[in-house]
Amino acid sequence: MISLFSLGSFFTPLASKAQTSDLLPQSLTWQNRERTYWIHLPPEAKMQGPLPILFHLHGGGGTGKGTPGLTYRRFNQIADREGFMVVYPDGIDKSWNDGRTDHLKPENKEVDDVGFIAEIIKRLKETYPIDAERIFTTGMSNGGFMSSRLLCDRADLFRGGAILTASLSEDYLPKCQPEKPVAVLVMNGTDDPLVPYEGGDVRVFKRGKSRGRVISNDDYLAFWKEQNGCTGQEDTVELPNKRKWDGTTVSITTYTNCHTGGALKFYKIIGGGHTWPGGLQYLGKRLIGNTSREINACEEIWAFFSSLE
Repeated sequence: MISLFSLGSFFTPLASKAQTSDLLPQSLTWQNRERTYWIHLPPEAKMQGPLPILFHLHGGGGTGKGTPGLTYRRFNQIADREGFMVVYPDGIDKSWNDGRTDHLKPENKEVDDVGFIAEIIKRLKETYPIDAERIFTTGMSNGGFMSSRLLCDRADLFRGGAILTASLSEDYLPKCQPEKPVAVLVMNGTDDPLVPYEGGDVRVFKRGKSRGRVISNDDYLAFWKEQNGCTGQEDTVELPNKRKWDGTTVSITTYTNCHTGGALKFYKIIGGGHTWPGGLQYLGKRLIGNTSREINACEEIWAFFSSLE
C-alpha cells in the first residue's frame, strides 16, 4: 500500500527490488555533507575511448539506487551496448533543489545541487577517460525540473538534456540564462495529473498544496526555441497507434535551423500521464495517468543524444 507520505513525496516511482550489482556506490563531501551517487560502467571492451556520461536524476521521494527500476534498467543496457557511463545521484532527503521554492523542505533550501553534480563530473574526470563534450542529463518530475536547471546554470558542462513530465518554474524562468545553446528533448503527457501540461500549480491532489507554479509545455518549448535560435521546424510526425490499449498516441516535432550546439525535439504524449514512456506503471492510472507503450523513452533519448554533432 502507498502511504500518504509517499504521495506527498511527489509520486516518484518506488525503488525497484531488482538486484543492483550493475551499480557502483560512490560518495563525496559537498557543503559539509556526505553526498552519494551510483554509477554504471559499460563492459571493459566498450571503455577503450573517452566515455560519454548520462546523468539520470530521480524524482521527489526517489533514490539514485532505485531509479534504474523506473526504466527496467534500460539505460544500463543501452550503456553496455553503446559504451557510456550512467550516473544516478541522490538528492538530500530524496529531493532536488530544482528552482521551485514552494515545495522545498527546510533541509533543501540551502542545498547547492547544481554544484554537487558539477563536483561529481570533476571527480569522474579524475578517475575515468571522460568525453567532456558529451555529458547529458535526464529525469522526470523533480528530476526533470532539476535537469532543466542544470541546462540553465551549467550549459558549459552539459551538452544537452531530456526533460520528462516537467518544464521550469515561473519563478526560475527569468534566472535561466544558459551561456550557450544546448540540445533539449522534451517528453510531456497531455493528461499529466500532477504537472499541468498547460502550466500552473503542481499538485499531488487536485486540491492539494501547490508544489510551485510552472510554465506551460508550449511556453517551455518557446523558451528553448529562442535560446537555441531555432527558426524552423519539420512537419510533425504522428506515430502509428500500435498499442491502442495504452490510451496514448505520440507525435514528434523536430525544430531546425538552430544555433551551433542547439537542438530541440518534442515528443507529445497524447493521453499520457505523469509517467516514463515504456517504463514502469509505478502507481495506478487513477493517480498518475497512462504510461505510453508506443515508444521506449530511453531508446529515443539516447538516439537523440547520439545524433548530436
